[in-house]
Amino acid sequence: MNITHDLHVHTYLSACCRDKEGMTVTNVLAAAEASGLRTVGFSDHLWMNAAVPPSSWYRPQDATQIRRLRNDLAALGPSPVRVSVGCEADMRAPGQFSITPEFAAGLDHVLLACSHFHMKDFIEQPADTSPRAVAEHLVAFFVSGVRSGLATSIAHPFLPIGDTARLDAILGSLSDAELTDALGVAAERRVALEITVGFLPKAGPEPTFSLETPLRLLTLAKTSGCRFTFGTDAHDLPSLDHLAGLQPLVDRLGLTDADLAVH
Repeated sequence: MNITHDLHVHTYLSACCRDKEGMTVTNVLAAAEASGLRTVGFSDHLWMNAAVPPSSWYRPQDATQIRRLRNDLAALGPSPVRVSVGCEADMRAPGQFSITPEFAAGLDHVLLACSHFHMKDFIEQPADTSPRAVAEHLVAFFVSGVRSGLATSIAHPFLPIGDTARLDAILGSLSDAELTDALGVAAERRVALEITVGFLPKAGPEPTFSLETPLRLLTLAKTSGCRFTFGTDAHDLPSLDHLAGLQPLVDRLGLTDADLAVH
């Protein structure tokens, strides 16, 4: 099976975009067409839940993100690439989400991030920094996220942002049974897991993790009946090319179209 969608693409509208001039819908769709993709999901950050106050970083990123994106798309001519208009939503803590069900209903998809633990002054932190404490925190966020009714797919699942160098130890502290219990909730709720470029260990001198660690997670997810989406989490145009790096994961997992939430 070949990868034909990228549901996790940020545009110039996201505050963390590394290429404000390059990450336009025109450029992204042109790159997608050139690489043979059938579907692109635009998933900019935003916060639209008055009951859960945003951080100062999130505050300017509101519903205008979607309006501006739709305006940009309306100005384009026809494209052979199907567009899914969505967002990357977030959690401040279990049960505290950046968007409401009403807002989610107006989107084509919602990617829900359940592991932005690098936002230490905003996102609820683990009880301590031990691998087991971080792992338990990941599980609590994940289960709350999949039960929220908001998510199409969980963005970079079980990938503790800012602490990925310890991924082997963190996920290694969870038994197969513990992971399967959490993944079973996602399967029951029909919430997909994103197979992210973030699962690919970085080359170089910095500490990294083994590819076998995300493969273990994804194998258990598949066995549990979970479906999947693919995402580069691209913040610049060159990152769009990294999608092909996920093909070895697809092959080792033996995925078919029936395993996907998006086609």
